[in-house]
Amino acid sequence: MRSLENFTFATPGWLFLLLAIPVLCFLGFNQGTRSWILYPTLRVLGTFGWKPKDTPFRLAPLILPLALIPAILALARPQFQEDRSSRTASGIDILIALDVSRSMEIADFQDAETRALRRERRIDAAKKVITDFIKGRPDDRIGIVTFAARPYTVAPLTLSHEIIAHALEPISLVDGEESGTAIGSAISAAATRLENLQNSKSKVIVLVTDGMSNSGQLSPLEAAELAGDLGIKVYPVAIGTESGRLKNGVPQKEFDEETLKKIAEITKGDYYRARNYTGLREAFSSIDQLEKTEVQRESWIQSEDLYPWFILPSMIIVFLFLAVSALNPPTMP
Repeated sequence: MRSLENFTFATPGWLFLLLAIPVLCFLGFNQGTRSWILYPTLRVLGTFGWKPKDTPFRLAPLILPLALIPAILALARPQFQEDRSSRTASGIDILIALDVSRSMEIADFQDAETRALRRERRIDAAKKVITDFIKGRPDDRIGIVTFAARPYTVAPLTLSHEIIAHALEPISLVDGEESGTAIGSAISAAATRLENLQNSKSKVIVLVTDGMSNSGQLSPLEAAELAGDLGIKVYPVAIGTESGRLKNGVPQKEFDEETLKKIAEITKGDYYRARNYTGLREAFSSIDQLEKTEVQRESWIQSEDLYPWFILPSMIIVFLFLAVSALNPPTMP
């Protein structure tokens, strides 16, 4: 919907002519309508139609201002102006590989920002920080792969981040035969989805996990070599404390920090250690700064001239006055 704030005049100097309108009205009423406006060439039309009357000429002092006002406004070129902009992004393709193995149920994360007393599960903390990370990168294609004993595509790479948010929310942990941590398979699956993408400034895998690889046919370092050959960077984010335990009392697997560091080295990425909410947010913030998207913006003003809408009523007023005057000439002496 258009606002009056967008309405303007391109040549507002013509508006000073409006000051002459009261003067014309004063002169017209004082000198008489008969001597003010005469149309001798149209008197022949007075032989047709109605009984002669003086009414049109009595209205002459009002008709001329009514015709001049929209004409003067048209000279001032009224316009509606709207700011337009375009943006071209050289985006980054990011695939987040999220560990959903049983150990991610450990509740050892406490959010200092919200001052919550209750500790949250690692999976819930990761989902919350990942959601904030996605919101901050509107120009990038982002997708999500979850993995435990095997990887699953939860959301394909897309610019429709609402889809990713809806897909991320219901993610839950796996159990039973699917339990395990196949880091190599997760990297391989993510790299496969990034491999054939075109016009990409950079391709990135953010690997969020809390344990060592104990499942899958491909080792983490073999998968890292394949990703590196494809020009894909891997940013491992190790989440949780080494002393965390499952709810049933079974201790977690030994944390494989050295392997995650090696994955980052092979793929020219960086390794991050997140022992709490602050560390997790700092890890994603650092990745956000390292992988910057270039955005070019252009802006211009789009103008729509409205003067035809002011000329038209002026012409109609003059035409109607001439027509009525011709059909109702003043009484002849």
